[in-house]
Amino acid sequence: MNYKIYNNNSKDWVLLIHGLGGSIRTWKYQIDDLKDFNVIAVDLEGHGGSSIRKTRHLLTESAAGINGILEQEGIEKVHIISLSLGTLVAMEFAHLYKDKVRSIVLAGFVMNLGIGYKTLLALVEGFKYIIPKRFFYPMFANLMMPNKNHKKSRDIFIRESFKMTSEAFRMWLTELFRTQFKIKEYYRTIKEGHLPVFLISGNEDYFFLKSVKKTHREMKESTLCFIEKCGHVCSIEKYELFNSLVLKFLRGSDNTAAAVI
Repeated sequence: MNYKIYNNNSKDWVLLIHGLGGSIRTWKYQIDDLKDFNVIAVDLEGHGGSSIRKTRHLLTESAAGINGILEQEGIEKVHIISLSLGTLVAMEFAHLYKDKVRSIVLAGFVMNLGIGYKTLLALVEGFKYIIPKRFFYPMFANLMMPNKNHKKSRDIFIRESFKMTSEAFRMWLTELFRTQFKIKEYYRTIKEGHLPVFLISGNEDYFFLKSVKKTHREMKESTLCFIEKCGHVCSIEKYELFNSLVLKFLRGSDNTAAAVI
C-alpha cells in the first residue's frame, strides 16, 4: 500500500483515507491546514500508487495494510479523516484496531442506506460487469454529484478514476455493497471504545443524506454537521469550511455541533 508522510514535528497523527477513484492527491486542500499534526495519507488498493490483488476480504486487508504501515512507522494512535468509500475503511480499521484510534471523521458517509438505495446498489453490483468502467464511473459520479457547484469535485474524481483498473473498481463496488450489512458491528465498536465520531456532509449529498441523519440518531457518540450548498465531496467543494470544522473537532471543541450550517 502506497503512503506519504507529512512530518510537522507534532505528537499527534492524522490518517487520511480517500474515496472511490481518489488518491493521496485528493487531500491537497487539507495538508496545509493540518500543520499542527503529523499526517499520513494512504492510497487504497488499486488507487494512486497502490497495486491490488484479487481477494474476498478487501476491506479487512485494507485495514490490516494500514495497521502494518502504522506499526512500521512507530505510530501508536491516529485521528482518522475519511471520505466516501474511505469511511468504510475507517470503520473497519476502528472495528479491528480500536485501541489505535483517537477519533474518526466520516465525510460523505456511505453506510446505513435504506432499502431503496440498497436495492440500487444491488443493481449496480450486477451492471458493473456489463458497463465498462470508463463509462460507469462518470455516470456514477454524475448521479452522486449532479449540480453545477459539484463540478470541481466531480471532475477531479472522474479524472483520478481513469488511473484505476476495471478490476479494482469492481472489487471496491462489491465492498460498498457488502459493508452495508456491518453497521451494527461498527456501532458496538464505537460505543465500547468511546470513540468520538464526526459526521460531516454536504446538504446536497442527496444519495446519502437520509442515511447520515439516521446514523447520527443511532450512533449516540457522533456529532453531525451539514454544509450548505455542498455536494458529496465536501472536502474539495467547500474545503475551507470543511477544514475549519474538522480542526475544531480534532482539537476537542464542544462547539462543533453548533456549527451546523
